[in-house]
This record gives sequence, C-alpha cells and structure tokens, in this order.
Amino acid sequence: MKYTSLLLAACLALAGCQQLGIESGIGQHSALQDAPLAKRADMVQGQLANGMRYIFVHNDRPSDRVSLQLIVHAGSLDEADDQQGIAHLVEHMAFNGTTDFPANTLIEHQESLGMVFGRDVNAMTEYYTTSYFLHLPNNSEKMMDEGFRMLSQQASALVFDQAELEKERPVVEEEWRRGRNMMARLGSANRKILLAGSRFGERDPIGDMDLVRHVDASRIEAFWQDWYHPNNMTLIVVGATSQREIETMLNRYFAPLEAKTLPARPDLKVTLDNTTRIEVIADPEITTEVLSFNFRQQEAQAHTQGELRAQLLNQMAIQVLNKRLREQYQVPSDAVSKMIMMAQPLATDYRNNRLMALLVDQNYQAAIDEAFMQLSRFAAHGFSQSDLDTVRQEINSRYQQMADGQRDTTNGRVMMSIFNRLRTQAPITDADEYAAVVAKLTQSITLDEINAQVAKMVVTQNPLVIAQIKPEHQSALPTAAAIDAAWQKAKANPPAATKAIEVVDRLMSDIPAPANIIAHEVKEGAQVWTLANGTQVWFLQSDDTPNQLMVRYQGWGGSQHLPKELRRSAYQLRHISKFGYGGLNSDQLAMINAPYPNRLMTFITQDSHGFIGSSDKASFENLLQNLYLQVTKPQTDEALWKATQQLLERGIEGRLTSAEGQFNTAIDEVRYVNNPMLLTMTKEELAEINTTKLMQAWQLLFGDATGHQLIVVGNAEPEYVIGLAQRYIGQLPVKTGAQAHHYAPVKLPAFAGGRHAIHIAAGKEPMGVTSLIFNRAEKYSVETENQVGLLSRIIANRMRESLREAAGGVYTVRFGIRLDRERDQAYGMVSYSHDPKRGDELKAMALAELATIQKEGVSQQELDEVIAQSKQSLVADNIGDRQRMTWLKDAAQYGDSMDPVADYVQWLDIVTPTMLNSTMRRVLNTENWIDATLVPAPAK
Repeated sequence: MKYTSLLLAACLALAGCQQLGIESGIGQHSALQDAPLAKRADMVQGQLANGMRYIFVHNDRPSDRVSLQLIVHAGSLDEADDQQGIAHLVEHMAFNGTTDFPANTLIEHQESLGMVFGRDVNAMTEYYTTSYFLHLPNNSEKMMDEGFRMLSQQASALVFDQAELEKERPVVEEEWRRGRNMMARLGSANRKILLAGSRFGERDPIGDMDLVRHVDASRIEAFWQDWYHPNNMTLIVVGATSQREIETMLNRYFAPLEAKTLPARPDLKVTLDNTTRIEVIADPEITTEVLSFNFRQQEAQAHTQGELRAQLLNQMAIQVLNKRLREQYQVPSDAVSKMIMMAQPLATDYRNNRLMALLVDQNYQAAIDEAFMQLSRFAAHGFSQSDLDTVRQEINSRYQQMADGQRDTTNGRVMMSIFNRLRTQAPITDADEYAAVVAKLTQSITLDEINAQVAKMVVTQNPLVIAQIKPEHQSALPTAAAIDAAWQKAKANPPAATKAIEVVDRLMSDIPAPANIIAHEVKEGAQVWTLANGTQVWFLQSDDTPNQLMVRYQGWGGSQHLPKELRRSAYQLRHISKFGYGGLNSDQLAMINAPYPNRLMTFITQDSHGFIGSSDKASFENLLQNLYLQVTKPQTDEALWKATQQLLERGIEGRLTSAEGQFNTAIDEVRYVNNPMLLTMTKEELAEINTTKLMQAWQLLFGDATGHQLIVVGNAEPEYVIGLAQRYIGQLPVKTGAQAHHYAPVKLPAFAGGRHAIHIAAGKEPMGVTSLIFNRAEKYSVETENQVGLLSRIIANRMRESLREAAGGVYTVRFGIRLDRERDQAYGMVSYSHDPKRGDELKAMALAELATIQKEGVSQQELDEVIAQSKQSLVADNIGDRQRMTWLKDAAQYGDSMDPVADYVQWLDIVTPTMLNSTMRRVLNTENWIDATLVPAPAK
C-alpha cells in the first residue's frame, strides 16, 4: 500500500528503523545491553529464616532518629473478584484493632509517643503493595522496641471486630468520594480504557464501593490470611541505628511468625490491540474538550543499562516531538489550541506514547486530521540536532536535580526513594550513579535514532483515540472507520517539514558590572547586604539539599496599590513570561535555558509582588540573568495574549460548570465582598485586559527596585551569592521623583462579617461538602499566632476523633485557625466531605465539638502531647529549606525574629491551657460565620 512504502522509505532513510529495527543503536548482545544497573552501595539487605526480607540504610539526618516502613507485597492486583477494595480495607483495619491495641488505641498510643498521625504515621495501598510507615521520635532501644512491636501487630495480630469494621466502611467510602472530582474521574476513565481486560484496569486500589459497603468480614480477613506472612514482607529501616539492633528487633517480633505458602499470583498481562478505534469519555463538567491519541507498547522495566537506554531513547524522541509541537501551538490553529506529546508508564513493563489535542470547538474530524498530519510530518522529516541537544540537556538536568535531592538527605526521603523503586519493581539504585548513567546513555543516543524511533511508532502502530467531551456532543464524533481512513491518508501524504528554531546566542552578551555594597551585617547566621540601588540580599546557608538553592525576590506593591483599572491586569502578570523578554521569545528562551534546572515564577498578591524559584549552585547565575531580563526588558505579544485569554476564559467557564467550582464561587462572593480582586475574574473583566495594561502594571510594580529584597536559602557560599547578586540585583533600575514607585505596607480590607448560609445543589456525584468558616477582629502578634497554631492541632485532633473515629462519617477533617497580620483578623474553617445523607448529623457533631471545647477548654494532657509533637518536628534536620525561606522572608519583610525556632521552643515551655483557652474562646465566639453546604443536584 502507498502509505507503507512512503513512510517506510522515510524510516529507512533516517538511519532508520533497523529492519523496522526494532533494534537501534547498541546491539542486543553488547556489554552495555547486559550491564546491570548498580544498586546503591550504602544499602544492607538481609533475610530471616522465615523469608522476611529487610533493607537498612544508615543515616544521621535527623540525628538520633529512625524511620520504618513495613511493606506487604500484596495490593489490589491480588484481590479476588469478590474482594475488590479489600486490600485497602485491611490497611484501614490495621489501625482499628490488634490484640495489643484494641479499637483506635494504636493511633492514641503512637500520638502519646510524640508521633503525629498523617505526618509520622500512615499507610498506603497500591497495586502491588500495602505498606505502613513510622517516623520514630528517637532511636532509643525503648522506642525501637515500640516501633517494631506496633508494626508486628499490624502485620500479624489484626482483630476484625465487626463494630470497628462498620465504622470504617464509610471512612473508606469518604476516601473514595474525595476522588470523584472531574479530573480524578477522567483519569480513572482513561486508565480503564487504556488497560481494559487487564487487572490493572479492573483493580483500582480504592476498590468497588458497593462491595466495600457490604463485604463480609470473613472475606476481608481471608485476604489478610492469604498474604500477610513474613515471606511476603520487606521492612525498610533508615536512620541512626545498626544492623545488629535491627536484627535483634526482627528476631524479637518477626522471626517467630510462621512462613506460609502464598496463593498463586494472577496474570498481569495487558492485551494491546493494534487497531485504530475510538472510545468516549463523556462528562457534563468538561469545558476543554480533548482528543488523545494513544500508542501503547511493551517496555521492559529497566534493570540493565541497555533497557534503560531503550527507555531513554523513547522518552527523548517523545520530548523532541513535544518540543516542536509546543513551538507550533503558541497560537491556536482553527481546530486545536494546543498539542502535547508525552511518554507515560502504563503498567509494569508497558508504556503509552500519548498525543493530546486540546480542541477549539467541536470540529473533531479537523482536529483528528491535524493531529495525524503532525505525526506524519515529523515521522517523515525528523528533527534537528538542536532539538535533540535541548531535550538531552533538559533530561540530564532533571535527573541531576533528583540526585541532588537524594544525597545526604533525611530518613523520610531516603525511605521513600527505596520504596518507590520497590513499588514499581525497579532495582534500588544510587541516585548519583543513576544520573551519571543517564548522562552517559543520553549522550550516546543519536539524532538518527530519535528520528527512527518516531518513524517506527507511526509506521508500526495504530492509535487508540479517546475523546473527552460533553455528553451532548457525542453524535458529532467521527466513526472508527473515518478515523482510520484519515490515519492512512496522513501517513501516505506527509506535509512539508517545518523549520526548527535555532539559537546560538547566550542569554546575555553584556554582563553588568557589580554594584557597590553599602552595608553588610550578620543576623543570627543570616548574611544581609545592602546594595547601592537600595536593594538588599538576604542569604542563609543550609545543607538541607546539596547543591540546591531556593530563591525569592520580593517587594511591597500589589493589586491594592494600583489604580483600579489595572488591578485585574496585575494578577495576570504571572503569564507575562510567555511573551519572552530580552528580545527573545519563549521558545528561544526555553532552548537557551535547557541546561539549567531553574524554576522562576512571577507572583502578585494584594500587597506585594516578586518572583519565587529554585536553582542549583552552578545555575544560579542563569536564574539571576533571567530575573534581570524579565525586570529590565519585558515584552508583550498581542497574538499570544489573545491565545492566553482563550484558555483563561475556559477556566472561568470550568469553575462555573463544576459543582465544586460553583460551591467555592458562592463562598468567595460572600467572604471576599470587601476584596473583589480575590473573586474569580469574570469574562467581562478578562476582555478588558490588553497588552498595554499588562505592561503598565508590570512597570508600576517591577520598574523600581528600591526597597526590594533577594532572599536565598541553600547550599552555597556567601561570597558566591553576593558576588552574582551585585551584578544582577544590584543593577536593577531605580527611579526618582515623579517616576518612583516606592510602596509601603497597607492594611487590607477585612473578610466579610455577619452570618451567612450557603446551600449549593450541583453535580451528579454522590458527594456532600460542609464548610464552616469564621473570622473576627484580632490584633496580630507572634504570640497569638503561636497560640492559634497549637489550638488548630488540638481541635483538629478532637474533630478527627469524633467525626471519623467515633462516627465513621468522614475521611479527613480540615480544621485550622490563622492570624492575618495584613487585616488584623483571625479566621478559620472546619471542612470535610461526606455522604450527603449525613450532612445534618455530622454538622451537629462538629458544632457540638466546638461548643464542648469552648466550655471545657483545652486540657493539660492535650497541650503536653501537641507540645511534644511540635518539639519533635523542630529538630534541625527536620526543618527544610522551604520553612527556612518562610522565616527569612518574614524577617526581611516584617522584621520578624531571625531565630524563630529558639523563640518558639522557649515559648512552648511557658504556654499554658489558660492562655490558649482565653484566645480560643475569643476567636470562636464570633458572629461572623459562613455555613456552606454542597450536595448533588436533585435527580430529574
């Protein structure tokens, strides 16, 4: 047939497909093909006589701490047809009663030891595994004994009490209910289509809710009896302990457990039909309709360098294609607003190369024709070396950044890294060595191979098309036969090649001279320099993540400081980088910046503005150059702004279409009545924004650097940071006289007062949401902020105990009180999702709990427990750079303490229930309440 000969010729001409080569590059029998990926060298592995395995990594961050994770190698894939959701139910029941810890006393015991449920104690059920983790507060023999004992109870001593089961069923259902939003529904529907006929498509870990509601306890216990045996378990231990101590504990608590013969594992094969066909996902809340074109393939989990190279070859080919599509769709076509190509893992040993087309309208055939022509174009003509170089740099930068994040890091990160490899059945590798292998392999991949990989996909595979559309548009979809005809036509008639973007210039050719430092001081370990243009540089050295830096550039001046006609425009300045800067468009900038793992985003609030970002040490100058050019040489593009407006308009429609969006919009319209800029923008307001207003708002906020601060936290030397900051931050423009834009802090309008009831009936999902929102005037002080922080945790614990553990009515309860220093207001909320039929019952319980705590007050025992948990979290190695950045930016912006940890710990030693109760009663005794409920729309 004609289409085969044309594309086959192209494939072969591009050093092609190697006999439709399924083999390309390095030969199957080469040393590389068989070289195993090296396992991490600091890992000790062992096994007990009963078959239980353990993995140990010694780690001293945090010092004197140990983390444990017990993995049962059984998950939803191992469930029988009448057990779907049972693996997850067993996980829940493991906290609802063991022989030593009946009912919910296990959680109570863990919290009494200083652990926080959710933070230090949790569990998860997945396809292959069910796991339980503990971050122990210390590494004493007593605490180690407690940790191993609790895990052994969950592994071998569960009590399937009927009363506890009945309470836990609705909790699991509420967890399921939380995943019924539109994006989760679409994700689930896509997975079922892509994996149809396999257990991966049929065994979602959350389970079948009809079965969960009614399954007999004996079937739950049967799963536990089948799979919870030592020869089906692995224990990960990371921390400041020894192999000898671990084996002592294992011999005490796990060695006595008897090995059992495990049931036969089910067949996990995924059937991949190679036919062009269409499947439909119709959802009434969809606003942006999408067509996806899926090319599913087998792909071996990488255990050797050869297998990893094959994965990287496909990944790079897909990313090169995505790069070119991104460049082509900066501005929408008549049928397609954007095209995105991605390589996704589908299941173990399977992948999906997916092209997604975001549609302009319901001209589905035109969009399909366009997508197929793009695939045909690049299969026939290939890519440029600059395309490949850009993608190679991006991939290597990303893997190196991941390696930095795993080096000399905390117990939790190390443990999660090991678990992530186990849960995907991948080898447990050293992140630095893995990044080095990736760099070596990507360098070996040639442009001919990239071109052949894309050509091979188009020649040998046919797309499974999935249409995500509104229900009323289904009749307009073309048939599978029409789609196949378009596919064959496109392959037989590839369009002309498009020109690749080439960039040879550096980001900046003229490097500014360093500005003078006019003042320097050291405040509690932080370096503070003042530069000649009135900017400051604040730097706190940290080794939380080797080689990494967190960056924030900030200044007073937000929407509230601007003329009313520019306030909406100010909030859209987060999009201005799309237009490029420094005379370069966004595509050119993407290529120039590809070698650097930098992130830099604009932020605008009601009273401040700036950039937030991250970098590594070697890339820090590149980040500052980008910041400098954005501030000094911004630019706009009318066509790109029009395209952005179209996407923003869909977002506005989406918020008003979804049940959750309607609910939040109704709350916001009451809560932010005095703060209209915090309300969702209307289409009319969006239409009023143009590129002239965007540039005016930008210049008013960013055009004068006086009084701004660059704040840097991370792993670098002070001399390095200030040396680069002098050149770029120190040379940002300042203005004087009438052109100066020096802003001061302003008091923001208060949140709404009075009592308000909101009831929204929308959507078809069986999901109810209750939110009780309150505020009152409260003068800001650090002490009051500390008090409401402790109160939030104590009251949240009470809410969890009553609404989840006693009533079984919710999965999680959100409760918190915050102190707003810009408004001098305390505000808070209790919020939870629930069965719509239980709305009144659960609300009455929540209000009763609030009334009880106001009447009885906080107890000394509750306070002592939360204080102990707080102190545990404030150990130096438990404090991350994100928290350090928050403290440093507040010190720079508000003059807050430079040593908030010491101040807070000192305060914890003197705080009393009487102090908390006074603040709590004052804050909760307010007439300013929003009582909001969301329920499904009544059936028609």
